[in-house]
Amino acid sequence: MRMKQSFYILLIALLASACTKNAGYTVEGRIENADGAMVYLQRMDLNRVVTIDSTKLNANGKFEFSGERLKEPTFFLLKMSEKNYITLLADTTETIEIHGDSKDLEGSYELKNSIGSVYVQILNRRLRKLNKGIDKLIKDYKQLDKKDNEAAKRLETEYQELIQEHKDFVGEFIMDNPRSYAGYYALFQRLNDNSYVMNVMDKQDQVYFATLGTSLNLFYPESARAKQLYNYVLGAKTKQQQAKLTEAMLSNTDASGYPDIEENDVNGEKVKLSSLEGKVILVSFWASWDEASRKENNHLKKMYKKYNNRGFEIYQVSLDRSKVLWENAIKQDELPWINVSDLRYTESYPARLYNIRQIPANYLISRDGEIIGKNLFGNRLTEKLGELL
Repeated sequence: MRMKQSFYILLIALLASACTKNAGYTVEGRIENADGAMVYLQRMDLNRVVTIDSTKLNANGKFEFSGERLKEPTFFLLKMSEKNYITLLADTTETIEIHGDSKDLEGSYELKNSIGSVYVQILNRRLRKLNKGIDKLIKDYKQLDKKDNEAAKRLETEYQELIQEHKDFVGEFIMDNPRSYAGYYALFQRLNDNSYVMNVMDKQDQVYFATLGTSLNLFYPESARAKQLYNYVLGAKTKQQQAKLTEAMLSNTDASGYPDIEENDVNGEKVKLSSLEGKVILVSFWASWDEASRKENNHLKKMYKKYNNRGFEIYQVSLDRSKVLWENAIKQDELPWINVSDLRYTESYPARLYNIRQIPANYLISRDGEIIGKNLFGNRLTEKLGELL
């Protein structure tokens, strides 16, 4: 009887010890070639990064950070410098083990005991592969002869195929793991030019945003990140509904008034179409990958040079997806006027707003703010500007 009692006492003690040890999360491991270096654990909140703890490594490179039990899956950064860090996705009471090399922490680290962190690692590796492929295509694109339109189209096709391949992977991952915060991470991954891979305004991509947003909001109703994603999707759908309404209004317009546009230029500065009121404005839609657009730009340069000092301005909207290709085309063609884009390709909000079905396309707006012409090219545009100016 005493032996049985002793067994239960020992079992209770062991369970209590285990509960105490696993009362919170732990991030521990070893970083090689890091003697004397600092390593930081930072929590990634929705709108800020908070440093939780730090330690100075010695020759053996061992470290250990711990904290209270997590209420929801949480993103952390294990950071040695601004460019040398890894992203973790910890859950409740996980003990995450990490082994890496300080010379390239992101490229060398190995993980144990955290499925969320493994998912993030896989997603980051695929993104690095995507960026590497895109960088090569952009390098090839910049070296092309300006007249080699066939090669330019081929590179553009390869670019779109690389993007789509990654999108398909992300979509499949989200559908297989609709409760994982790693899916949230995947939806907001960025390319090297800082543009998002996934686009909430794209109908196909929006399915994945909506699926994950609904799921996370259901299972983590108090989570700020889940609420943000849910509202982000609702906002996108509302914007699309407004665009459809404006399109309908525009198609029935009596040639007076115009929908305003406010998008970023290549420097990331917001520029409003309405800021040009009082001038004769050509709202021009184009893309770096479209041969006809590039040819039309050559004609527009002549018109701009002739009439700009008389009150003529061009507000040009690009349907590009890559900021690098868009910016490179502006520099290569020496375009002197305002150029903006939301980098949403064929889902461009301004293009939807103006019911653009093909490019190049344009609208001519008078000094009084009235639409007085549509798709005026070549001599037709020259004659109209001559009349007005």
